[in-house]
Amino acid sequence: MFFAALLVLGGTLPAWGVPRAEPVPPAAEIEPPATDEPGQKEVKPPVPSRGQLLYENHCMACHESVVHIRTRQQARTLPALRTQVQHWARYMQLRWGDEEIEEVVDHLNSQYYKFESR
Repeated sequence: MFFAALLVLGGTLPAWGVPRAEPVPPAAEIEPPATDEPGQKEVKPPVPSRGQLLYENHCMACHESVVHIRTRQQARTLPALRTQVQHWARYMQLRWGDEEIEEVVDHLNSQYYKFESR
């Protein structure tokens, strides 16, 4: 009767015999498994080439990769592709040297054109 009156008045019941819940400690950070075992290799995401980065940063602002797979391609040979990259680099005033031109040409050729493998 006492406990019922206490509950009606907004009181609480004492928790005799009920174990206290301990706070859960934060989980320790999990370290990746060691790769010392033979046969296990560390998986790393692919690193984009410099040519790919140059192309994505400077060329994709005007067109998507669809222009490289259309039927009316401007570049039909590797030298023609190089000429197109040089033309647009000059047009966009990118100040690319021969190294940057070749890296973008290599990226486009390996990704889309594949002139050397035809």
